[in-house]
Order: sequence, then C-alpha cells, then structure tokens
Amino acid sequence: MAVNVQISSFQKRTKISTTSIAGTKISALNSTLNVSSGIISLDNIMDGGFPLGSLCLIEEDLFGPYAKIMTKYFLAEGAVQKNHLLSASLNENPWDLLNNLPSPVTEPIRETNALIENKEELKIAWRYENLTLEDNNQRTGNAFDLSIPYAIPETQRSNLAVWCGESTRNVQENKGTLRNPNCLSLLSTVKEAIEKWDLASGNSSNLLRVTVSSFGSPFWKFDGNQESVSTDFTATLLLLKSMMRSANAVAVVTIPHQLLSKALVGRSRKIADVVIQLKSLREDPHLSDLMDVHGILEMKKMMNLTSLKPILGQDGTTTYGFKATKRKFKIEVAHWQQNKLHLPPSVEDDKSTSENSSSAGCSSGSSKTNLDF
Repeated sequence: MAVNVQISSFQKRTKISTTSIAGTKISALNSTLNVSSGIISLDNIMDGGFPLGSLCLIEEDLFGPYAKIMTKYFLAEGAVQKNHLLSASLNENPWDLLNNLPSPVTEPIRETNALIENKEELKIAWRYENLTLEDNNQRTGNAFDLSIPYAIPETQRSNLAVWCGESTRNVQENKGTLRNPNCLSLLSTVKEAIEKWDLASGNSSNLLRVTVSSFGSPFWKFDGNQESVSTDFTATLLLLKSMMRSANAVAVVTIPHQLLSKALVGRSRKIADVVIQLKSLREDPHLSDLMDVHGILEMKKMMNLTSLKPILGQDGTTTYGFKATKRKFKIEVAHWQQNKLHLPPSVEDDKSTSENSSSAGCSSGSSKTNLDF
C-alpha cells in the first residue's frame, strides 16, 4: 500500500561548520578556495589567486630573474600567513631563497569619507552601516618590499622544509616508472611533508606551499633519451598534481621552456592548472620600443576547478605588462589594456594614392558613380 508523504521544500537554515584554512579566501566567482600568490595585481587577474590543490606552472624568462621574484612573493605570503613551506631547487641552495624573502609592508588605506560622514543617508545599505573600512576591503594578500629581507621568526622554522637533491642516494634507481633519482626523491620529500604536518584534505586548518625552481634544467641530470625525459618529466608533474589534489597544498613549478622541446612544453601546459609565461624585453627585439614596462606576462591557462568553463581573466585579456623595480613587482593591468600593441599605418606620399583615396568618397564631385547625390 502506497503511502503519500508530503515533504516541505522549506528547511531550517543552519550554520554549516567549515574548517577555515589559514591563507585562503573563497572566490565570489566560482566559490573555490584561493591561495594568494603574494602579488596583489596578479591575484586580481586570477580572481583571488591560485586555487587550493592546484599545480601552477611558470614558464621562465630567458635568464629567470622575474620567475624567481614571483617565487619569492609566493613563499613570503606563506610565511606571513604561517603556512608550511617547501622549497625545492637544484640550481641554488633553497635556504638562500627562504632567507631572502621580501618583507611585508603596511600600505595606507584610502579613506572614503562618504561612508563616515553620511551615515544618516544610508537607507538602502543599512546593513553596512556598522562595518569598518577593513571589512569592506576585498584585497587578498599582502604588500611586500623586495629591498628589505624578511626574517622568519624562530617559532616558524619548524614549518619550513627544503630539498636540494641530497637524499637521492637513498632512492633506488631504475625502479618503477620514474628512472630519474631526483624526481623520485622530490616526490618522496613532498609526500613526507604532507604526512608529517597532517595536511590531508579536510583534516587540517593549514596548507603547504611547494615551489620547484627550474624543473627540467641540466642540473636535474635527465639522460639523453628523449622518451625517458618525456616520461620522467610529465609523470613527475602528474604525480605532484595528484598530491596537491589530495591535500591542502599548492605547488608552483618554474620551467626553462627555452631548453625544452615544444612537445614537452605542450604536455606540461595540459597537465598544469594555471600556466603563466614570462618574457623580458631583452628576449624579443621587436618589443624593445615598450620602454614603459620591463616585460610581458601572458596567461596561457587558467582552469576553473569547479566548472567546465575556463577563466580568461579581466575582460578576456590574457597579455599584461609588468614592472620589476628594486622594491616591488607589479603588473600594469589597466595600462596594458589601454595601450594595445598595433602596427602604425603605412603612409605613402604618392600622388596617385592620394587621388584614388579622394575619389573613393561618396561626396566626390569629380568622379561619377551610382552613389552621387
């Protein structure tokens, strides 16, 4: 015997208990947890920063100084937020990178007296009457000064970890899919860090920031076999990406794409969630006239982890100019959008050209066409 059960669509609204993760912010666009890159202008392009659990790829400029600066910003933001940091590099000592992070600075907040003086006129937005200016501030991340090194407190030294390939002697070579001992050692170090700090997804209120500098450079000692290089390179990125997905972690990997084959770079772009390409003006002689910026930042890929629709950035723009001074690294978003690259018109002094152009108008009196009035 069927029983009709009426279920009301109205339910009591209860507060959902969610674990707040230090250094993250929910995006208003796609409701994902974003991790700040440390560069405020870059966070504005990506609608808050890198998604939590993502693999971000930075294609280095020719000599790599700008990619290194972006890595420093990413680690410095984690140090301020008291996140766990893991710096991996074979080109240099990773401790040198952690000991020379930019120092956070406090920027003055622009006062808007309209909310303070005209409180009596707030009839529509009465809910925001008691909010302070800091509550209305939607900026993510902190401002940093590259000229002042940041001294990480001793209490946070336990949150730091480095990898420089010294543990490769404990890894058995030629076992499994990966044959490069450096790749095996790196992945094992990341796995140990996640287990050590108990950063399994949903079980921790903190996160891990991983940086891998110049992955694929000659210091990684890939063999001459192209098939082996492609297998080790792509498999390492895939395994690192799977580790980020299963934990509260974000990885930023920089690659010297000039030294890699186009096919390998193309596979890397498909694996990564966010792909950023840097190009300095010294690399391309055709861009030498752009003296108002120091280089070009191009968003090659921006994946939306909660939807099939990709994110193209502000107003669909994917190419921006950046400036790197002694004190800060800034992306000139508005300036770059207003001044787009274009070719100057070809102007010739030929009389025949001028005559032909003058006779093409509708109000021309000398030529008789069907459009004469």
